[in-house]
Amino acid sequence: MNNILIIEDESVTRTMYTGFIQRIAPKFQIYEAGNVLEGICLCFHKHPRLILLDMIMPAYSGKLLIDIIEEGIKNRIISFQPKIIVISAIETVEELTALTGRFSVTSVMPKPLPFDTLTEILKLHLKL
Repeated sequence: MNNILIIEDESVTRTMYTGFIQRIAPKFQIYEAGNVLEGICLCFHKHPRLILLDMIMPAYSGKLLIDIIEEGIKNRIISFQPKIIVISAIETVEELTALTGRFSVTSVMPKPLPFDTLTEILKLHLKL
């Protein structure tokens, strides 16, 4: 289960994250999703160890993915528990507090995410 899933609606940002992660963690397979529904499908198919999740996207927010994963874990529908790193432009303290209180959310980082911060996150959560 050496998979990483990037869920981000901006293709340039997705490509930048993918290229950077491939250099830092070459043993990991990286999957990309341009929206939350595609991300949910990939999540259940690929069982990623780590998910980089943009919260603010068209149609469905990243909250839907978090809700589905947590509900699946709670009801023992899914047997894996990915670490979710939220990378988003959080606008209010209430939003930030709500996200950090979720058991599947490991970190909440501001967007744009500096690559040195991403490197530290990968080292911490993937044991590189």
